[in-house]
Amino acid sequence: MPVKRKTSRKSTTTKKRKTTRRRKPKVKLDSGKVIFLTGIIVFVCALILAASFVLSTPKKQTPANETQTVYKEPPKAEKSKNVSSLKNKDTSKHTDKNSSKKNTTDLKQKEPPKTSSSKPKEDKPSSAAKPKEEKKNVTAQQKTEKENKESKISVAKPEPKPQFNIPQARNNATIAIIIDDAGRSAANLKKYTSLEIPLTIAVLPKLSQTKESAQLVLSSGKELILHQPMQSKNHSMDPGPGKITVDMSFEQIYQIVRENLNELGPGVKGLNNHEGSEVTEDVFRIGAVLDVCLEKGIYFLDSRTSAQTMAPQAALERDMTIYEKAGPYIDNETTREAELKRILESLEYANKHGSAIVIGHVDKSANILPSLLKEMYPLMIKKGYKFTTPSKMKK
Repeated sequence: MPVKRKTSRKSTTTKKRKTTRRRKPKVKLDSGKVIFLTGIIVFVCALILAASFVLSTPKKQTPANETQTVYKEPPKAEKSKNVSSLKNKDTSKHTDKNSSKKNTTDLKQKEPPKTSSSKPKEDKPSSAAKPKEEKKNVTAQQKTEKENKESKISVAKPEPKPQFNIPQARNNATIAIIIDDAGRSAANLKKYTSLEIPLTIAVLPKLSQTKESAQLVLSSGKELILHQPMQSKNHSMDPGPGKITVDMSFEQIYQIVRENLNELGPGVKGLNNHEGSEVTEDVFRIGAVLDVCLEKGIYFLDSRTSAQTMAPQAALERDMTIYEKAGPYIDNETTREAELKRILESLEYANKHGSAIVIGHVDKSANILPSLLKEMYPLMIKKGYKFTTPSKMKK
């Protein structure tokens, strides 16, 4: 048998493979070029990363403390440019809204940051030669100039004086003003005694300030009379200490009236009734009061608290002349308008009858009547009115 050779296939395949590998060309790389190229690539990548990082990060805002020290006002040239650019931008608002918005945002970025401590009050250009202190002085001078102008205007245009529409006096018009109820407050009484106008002050007896009030009236030169309390028809109303009642005897009435007159001291010119409508309607009791007036040589003034008063009848029986309230009560209503109206009514009464005797009250109208009389008195004198007291009036 023939012998087979085993090496025929292996030898051919290995030879073929060896020949094919040897045919591929071998590429040889230069190490210097490779390093150079990789360096360029790395550099470009770094530039790209840096640019993207810069664009993505926002601008840092400087803190408030640094702006106080670093910020400086721009020079005149830059401010004038900014002002002109602002004017141009204001004119272009109506043409292009988008451009105006961009301009305003640019201006906001250019303006210095606003802080609570360093905030410029005005955007007006200020020269470097004029500091902030001069600005304050200028504003202070402007304020003083305005105040001076206002004061000049107020001086040039005074408030008009009130016009009381006082009529011209006729028939030798004479007025006597009686102020009742003194003795409670010397402070209120001083508002009347300080007036230049002749007044008659009626002082109540047996009060805490009776003697002080009587001395104040006499020292001021005003006329002093006793304001004698008398029983009213309304028995619930107490006229006060030293009063006369209808159940008293004549001797009791004499004694009370004398005590009250002695308390006021010398210088008493007369006597009028406080309340007392029930006593004045009793011809005998009011007659007993008139007897004391004749004894002391003083006059009696009927306040006319009752229309049924019997004082004129009792005076007629004694052949005695008395005085009566003739005219309105000035301060029945305690307002300036009402009291002014009553004073004008008193003047008209005096013009018609030749004289008027009117009554006010110390404490009731102390905040109105004294000041009103002070204003009106010189004007009434100019119109021809005369003021007096009952003791000086012709009987």
